[in-house]
Amino acid sequence: MKNGFSLRGLRKVLLQRPADADSPDVSGAPALAAFGPLPATEAAGKRGRDLVDFLGQANLFEEFSRADLVRLARNAHERNYRDGEYIYEQGTPGAALFLVRRGVVEIALRKRNGEEVPIATLEPPASFSEQAIMGAHVVRWNSARARGPVCLVAFGSSDLDALGRSLPQLANKILRKLAQITATRLQMIVEAQFFSQEEEGAKPQDDHPD
Repeated sequence: MKNGFSLRGLRKVLLQRPADADSPDVSGAPALAAFGPLPATEAAGKRGRDLVDFLGQANLFEEFSRADLVRLARNAHERNYRDGEYIYEQGTPGAALFLVRRGVVEIALRKRNGEEVPIATLEPPASFSEQAIMGAHVVRWNSARARGPVCLVAFGSSDLDALGRSLPQLANKILRKLAQITATRLQMIVEAQFFSQEEEGAKPQDDHPD
């Protein structure tokens, strides 16, 4: 069907190779579609050392009150990774979302031949893998790896379940925000594929003499 959407088309959008394959700058349209606008370096440089202040800078929690952030900080887990260490690998199950507190995280897709294609680099206070905390059995569709020393703040689905029992209003607020982020990014992916197909359809065809 014309302008129809398919997994093949979606893969084409997300697997576009940068013009300079050796360049680490891969924050173009595919990354924008999959992860939303990446945080500006200036904003990242202003992050506070205090965990509560840091959580307040993340897009996921920017509208939360100080009291809510304090409660969230009690359920957060800090994890440190060495340069080149995988945070998770494509095809493995996931049950936690992450926020980049320090360092740079590279997101990549692994092709069938085993080659990894970078699609985004994330800096503080970016969040990723949001869908994994929402209770569904999620299989990772990409890999995340540390580029240099990295410190992450993690929230697991079990942490959200615990909040739901003790602080249901806060848990519902998190779920609403997660749903909003997920829906926005899905729309961006669909639009990216649509306009990619529109551009392909607008390309002039080669003339073939009869």
